[in-house]
Amino acid sequence: MRTLSVVARWRQRAFTLVELLVVIAIIGILIALLLPAVQAAREAARRSQCLNNLKQFALAVQNYHDVYKVFPRQGYLYWMPNFGVNRDPWRIWQGFSVHTMILPFIEQRAVYDQTMAEAQARAASGAEANWYDTSEPLRKTVINAYLCPSDMKAPQTGWLNGPGCNYAVNSGPWLIWWDHDNRCPGAIKPQSETSMADMIDGTSNTILASEVLKGDDNGSQYLPGEPVRNQIPSWFNHNDPNTFLSPLITGLSSQVMIDQMNAAITAWGVQCEAGKGDHLSNNGWNWMGANYTQTVFNTVVPPNWRYPTCIAEGPPGMASDRDGLYPARSYHPGGCNHAMVDGSVRFISATMDIQTYWALGSRNGREPISNQ
Repeated sequence: MRTLSVVARWRQRAFTLVELLVVIAIIGILIALLLPAVQAAREAARRSQCLNNLKQFALAVQNYHDVYKVFPRQGYLYWMPNFGVNRDPWRIWQGFSVHTMILPFIEQRAVYDQTMAEAQARAASGAEANWYDTSEPLRKTVINAYLCPSDMKAPQTGWLNGPGCNYAVNSGPWLIWWDHDNRCPGAIKPQSETSMADMIDGTSNTILASEVLKGDDNGSQYLPGEPVRNQIPSWFNHNDPNTFLSPLITGLSSQVMIDQMNAAITAWGVQCEAGKGDHLSNNGWNWMGANYTQTVFNTVVPPNWRYPTCIAEGPPGMASDRDGLYPARSYHPGGCNHAMVDGSVRFISATMDIQTYWALGSRNGREPISNQ
């Protein structure tokens, strides 16, 4: 009798199927509530690491300036006299990037020395010494300081299968990629160096660098940041400066003209959206070369622009060596991290007033800065 009584009491204390399902449902709800908070915390940590990487990048550029009294230019052609300054400017895509030149200032002196030694040997033999002629182990060196943890890893497939690069220097609010060097309004010019004295707008009011995204080497699908090819707007003329600089830089600063420019750029974005089936997927792969979508961006449109990155023509290879719209892009919600010339870093929203963003993108436009 006592045994039966114990069994009866044990059976009374057991969970019913309904109670078990309720408990499971409650646990599921708690997990569903907790998961977004965990994901947000992880993204906050990734964004903070990215911000620190950009800070180190900006300080390295500052240290370069302390040593050489100039900021590095976008590309250095080792095998040409004076690194190719103002010689065959279309060759800029073959040159070594800002990222290469600052390697000694981010504790990568060995990589820099070996890279330059190889270039020197090739030049001495009479051969060209372009960045892509560098031996594969050096080209594929992963520099963690150049990688944003919020982005995917580089696929390391396709042409030159690079190690990845998420940070690019600022060419300013203009659409040109190589010539018209003297008109480039950004902190970092294509073929000639700038200095602290050139930052007329102030080093804290001039963008030095921001973020770009990596492509997945899959032409069958489109990812943010992958440049759409062969999209030339009717109003753009490579030989007419009034069509490739922002209104604030060309002096066309009336609100009517600014609105017209914005409308024209938006229409270009719509055109690119319609043509994104023809796009490249190798952006953000290589830190060693001087190219848009790899190590250079412009500030014509806001960060994380809602339309695709646009190339005016179709480049023959991986380099986006053509005029176009090359905005800062990231997977951080709401905008991108930016480094200023003075070494400070800040998060700039995708909704920032475009005139303010143009002003921050130029080094010498003398524009008033508001609504930051």
